[in-house]
Amino acid sequence: MHSKSKQKRRMGYGHRPSIHLVSATSDSRSHGMPPQVDFSQSTPSSFGQFLLRARYLLLALVGGYLMGRAVILNTLTPFALAGYAVSLHMRKGTSWSVGIGLLLGSLSAMSAGANPILLLAMLVSYRFLMYFFTRWDRVDVHAIPFLVFAVDAGFRIGFVLPTSHLDLFSVGMAIVDGVLAFLLTLMFLQLPPLLTAARAKKQWQTDEVIGLVILLASLMTGLQGVEIHGISLEGLFARYLVVLFAAVGGAGIGGTVGIVTGVILSLGTLTMSPLIGVLGFAGVLAGLLREGKRFFSGVGFLVGSAVLALYSAHPAQAWQSIWLSAFAVLLFYLTPKSLFAALARVTPGTADHTLRQQEHVRRIKAMMTSRIEEVATVFSELGASFASAIETPKHLEDKSEHAIELSKNEICMSCRRFERCWQREPDHTLAEFREALQQLEKDGDLSLQNVPKPFYSRCIKLDRILPALKRAEIMAAREHVLLRQVRESRQLVASQLVGVGAIMRDLAQEIKREEGTSRKQEAQIMATLEKLGLEVQGVDIISLEEGKVEIEVLQMHPSGHDECGKLIAPLLSEVLGETITVKKTDPSPDGSYQVVTLASAKRFQVSSGYASAAKDGTLQSGDFFNVVDVGNGRFALALSDGMGNGERAHSESSAAVSIVQQVLKAGFDETLAIKTVNSALLLRTDQEMYATLDLAIVDLFTAQTEFLKVGSVPSYIKQGKRVQVLHGQSIPIGILTDIEVQTQHVSLAEGDIVIFMSDGVVEAVSHLQDPDGWIQRQLERFDSEDPQIVADLLLESSVRAAGGVIKDDMTILCAKIEKFRPEWSTIRLPDLPTIRSKKDRNRPKSSERHRQLVQV
Repeated sequence: MHSKSKQKRRMGYGHRPSIHLVSATSDSRSHGMPPQVDFSQSTPSSFGQFLLRARYLLLALVGGYLMGRAVILNTLTPFALAGYAVSLHMRKGTSWSVGIGLLLGSLSAMSAGANPILLLAMLVSYRFLMYFFTRWDRVDVHAIPFLVFAVDAGFRIGFVLPTSHLDLFSVGMAIVDGVLAFLLTLMFLQLPPLLTAARAKKQWQTDEVIGLVILLASLMTGLQGVEIHGISLEGLFARYLVVLFAAVGGAGIGGTVGIVTGVILSLGTLTMSPLIGVLGFAGVLAGLLREGKRFFSGVGFLVGSAVLALYSAHPAQAWQSIWLSAFAVLLFYLTPKSLFAALARVTPGTADHTLRQQEHVRRIKAMMTSRIEEVATVFSELGASFASAIETPKHLEDKSEHAIELSKNEICMSCRRFERCWQREPDHTLAEFREALQQLEKDGDLSLQNVPKPFYSRCIKLDRILPALKRAEIMAAREHVLLRQVRESRQLVASQLVGVGAIMRDLAQEIKREEGTSRKQEAQIMATLEKLGLEVQGVDIISLEEGKVEIEVLQMHPSGHDECGKLIAPLLSEVLGETITVKKTDPSPDGSYQVVTLASAKRFQVSSGYASAAKDGTLQSGDFFNVVDVGNGRFALALSDGMGNGERAHSESSAAVSIVQQVLKAGFDETLAIKTVNSALLLRTDQEMYATLDLAIVDLFTAQTEFLKVGSVPSYIKQGKRVQVLHGQSIPIGILTDIEVQTQHVSLAEGDIVIFMSDGVVEAVSHLQDPDGWIQRQLERFDSEDPQIVADLLLESSVRAAGGVIKDDMTILCAKIEKFRPEWSTIRLPDLPTIRSKKDRNRPKSSERHRQLVQV
């Protein structure tokens, strides 16, 4: 097996019958390495494939030749070994072509400082080292730049040592060349995937564009001194590269490409060239005029380069620079539209690139919406199938009928009087059997002494039918209970499935919002903010539905004066016709920008307070409560009292409240949430365990409140000096499989206080004649409207009434309904645009729409 792996490595990753631009091997994937193509093992199967291979080999030869000629500071040649290392790693079939080109280029540039002997030694040594390492294991891509540095710097020091004394300058230049080769290898390793056919169809990143520019500028360095009729090819192609990227990517890309290209080309001389400023300024100006199509971009580049060139001390050089810019612009105008459009699609910052990304997002949203709707349909159909399977056979509906049927099959079928009893007189027989079962239920037993006379006179097998009837009654009762539990479980599952389907369908509708309308409304908001002189870099509308508005605003370099809360939110309140507030602010880690989320403000808000005391003064209470905004304009108050006290009771009560909270947040109906908790508590343990639950759902738009009491003590609503009592009759959750959830709807107003309490508070004053009335009188006596003070006073009064003895866990939860008042009033400006569409204005409010969708 080891010899086979060696043979595979020697063969260059296996024989391939055809040429592929990209072919990722399993080894390269396992080590995070870029895809490879082995041209040496490819056999052309057609003339077209032969031409394709010849084109790549020719490009590799020309590229190697230019890199071999590239010399900076008349001494350093870091491009050669870096280019060869990348070609050997990425495209093995072209590495020999690159090597030949490098040597030819080095021979042609010996007068400029190139050393072909040194280059040949480095290429051979690097190839030998790679062959040696790959015999034993695949070389990780991260190790290649370090190997290039070692070979480059080591051979330069080794070549200097025999010919002269090793001084500090020679060592320093050798290390600098090795470091440059190291950095170039790092950048070049990112480029072959960028230039392959598969990657070229995707969008480029800005760092990839800069890396490509560095590669092209490195190749242009090899054109130093090459002229045609006095026109420098190096300067011509450099200017062409800058104007092309500026017209495609804008001022940012154009200026960056100009500066990077100018710096790399200036390294080929011993003086700092003004080419850096010329190309950088011309690239910025050409990018600023790109909206006027290619003509104005070319004019902008020509004007920008001419303005800086005229500042040169030598008029001849200035005119030469202007002529080079003019020829570059002419070549830019002759560029095919197909190449220009292809470059625009993949370069970041262009309109084509943005549209392509938006189209990609739209396709993803459409696919997500379709999948979500399909899943919603599956859940709805599953719920309908469970609901249709709930019906129980008619003979099993009645426990007595089922018992009679079992007895008949066991005894009567073999009796000689079967035809008379069950075929000629079935009604009389059934009536007598029913009378016998009633007697069995009444006395608890059925024998010859208490059997009804008609049944005694009719049946000739009393000694067998009476025991059989008792067994059948017991069996029928058990089956009846089991069937009822199954039916109730199916009802719960059906309701949950239908609810999940409704929620997912609602989610799909939210994703389907109109993108075109949103972009238009975002532009309107941006224009409105500019009227106030507010500068924001982006506006993203999540939702404009009334009562459910959510808008994200991007601010660069925030001043810390809360412009969003003081200006933007009041302005949007006037534009949208409802109060908008700052929901949250997410600053960047470095503080350079922040994303502010603006959302609808509810008409009401809830403030809460609580007081609690554990049994006998211990630390662990069996009661648990929570107050939470469950979304869709609803606020939930929940208090649960677990059976007993201590850790076990706390576990049950916290589980009940947590499950209810999560189910409500998911958008389910309150009744279904409580039934879900009931099923969860039943299945948690085989031991008897139950919990009471007080739940209030407050509509923050209307203050309409729905109270659900499951096995709990009375609750109270304090309205000034008047106190209203709410009673519940249902049993605690976790006892029966099917519980009756009683709901009470109360219209609350500003200043009303809702008081929940556990049964420990009532038990503390149980020795009084009317505990509920005593609590009601205490609440009427309190003058404070602070929910925390009311909770503290009531708990203190209860403990004092009990003589300081805490017999059971005591918890009091108070919540006060308050009117929401924004900090800043709305800003009214004339001629403000209408942002919200008619479709958004006609939608029901969030809480109403929620009930229409998920109430099952």
